[in-house]
Amino acid sequence: MAPFNEDAPLLDAKASGAERAFIGVPVASGALARSNSRIASVARAVLVAAIACTCVAAGANHVLHRISFEPHANGIKSFLGWAPDGLDVPLNPPEVTLLAACHLVPERVPAFRNAINSWVKAAHDEGGQKRSFDKVILVDWSSEADLWGETAKAWGGSGIPTPLSFYKVYGDNGEPLKWQLAKAVNFGLSKVTTDTVLKVDCDTYVERGLLELNPLQNHAGDRKIFRYGDYRSAKDENEIHINGCIMARMDTLRAVNMYDERLQQYGWDDSNLYDRLRDSGAQDLNITRRNAAGHTYITHVWHPHSEMSQDARVGASCVNRCAVNRLERYNPWKNQRRAEYHEIAEAPPNVPGSVNFHSYRGGSLPSVLDILGKATADLLATYCKNSQYAAAKCYGWSDWSDGWDFKEELDTDKDVRWATEQLKAM
Repeated sequence: MAPFNEDAPLLDAKASGAERAFIGVPVASGALARSNSRIASVARAVLVAAIACTCVAAGANHVLHRISFEPHANGIKSFLGWAPDGLDVPLNPPEVTLLAACHLVPERVPAFRNAINSWVKAAHDEGGQKRSFDKVILVDWSSEADLWGETAKAWGGSGIPTPLSFYKVYGDNGEPLKWQLAKAVNFGLSKVTTDTVLKVDCDTYVERGLLELNPLQNHAGDRKIFRYGDYRSAKDENEIHINGCIMARMDTLRAVNMYDERLQQYGWDDSNLYDRLRDSGAQDLNITRRNAAGHTYITHVWHPHSEMSQDARVGASCVNRCAVNRLERYNPWKNQRRAEYHEIAEAPPNVPGSVNFHSYRGGSLPSVLDILGKATADLLATYCKNSQYAAAKCYGWSDWSDGWDFKEELDTDKDVRWATEQLKAM
């Protein structure tokens, strides 16, 4: 056998005689060996090109199955970073209902107008972007301002393809209801017929593209997730107020019995829901994701806030958190009955064709403080009175019996020390 040809490529030189014969590398010397070497190189190039073409074809076929190039679908925009999850998730989400429950007061009418006008725009397909929702539910929980008039004016225009259902809710005897977020939102959730709900506040600005930017599916394909306005990701103080917005599948919310209606004063209703969703195995994701240009499609319409001080907010949240954590140990909310309502025959004149109007009465249900009793409620008010300490009490499903106590506070505030001792003795 002729000696090995040193002119052969280095890769070939490292191969054994059998391997060289298999891939077409010459084992003979001279012109024949060089000719065979060139033929082998061409053959390998053709083979590599064929493999590359096959991969490209397979990839294109995968893309065509994943992306719809219809006028109102995502199309090629996913390649441009407009849909960050790109080809890993379906780009056409299931039907979504936008839900808002309101107790509109006169000073917040301008903010509501900005919000609902954004919903009107987001209710249309335009410029290759799908509308952000397919239905709208608006709950009027004894508003002091004319919520119905503002809604009819904004939604009554022709050409809005998205239907709006307006629900006006009274107490059992037709009396105005005190604002209770959990009850009001749960009433609206009970009317949702779509697979998915986007719950916003009555001062939330929504734009087209929100659903594509925030798919309800993670990279692993898990659909048991929820997106909410994580205040820790807020870019400014105004964006903190998106914390109450959530998008989730209805079966995910029903699994935990939705909002805990026993929380009937300010604070902790949203956070309690998020905690129970996490405990149920649902993954939390942010709803204020930004596109490649740094733009988010949901934000808060700024307005002057209520006169309730930040310290009072912290204290009220502490009371609710400690109280509901205590109840959850013995009477989990997912096993409780929600408030009940019955429809009544009442409707204003000249309801626009794009709007369905309904009136209901009901809503009676004891609060968490009613259940624990006035004595315990009074002790909790004292226990949570110092906001610098109250902000850290009763986290992680703890209550006053096993949560953090602060020696400095107990040493300097005899009222808190007494309340703490009384609570721990229960």
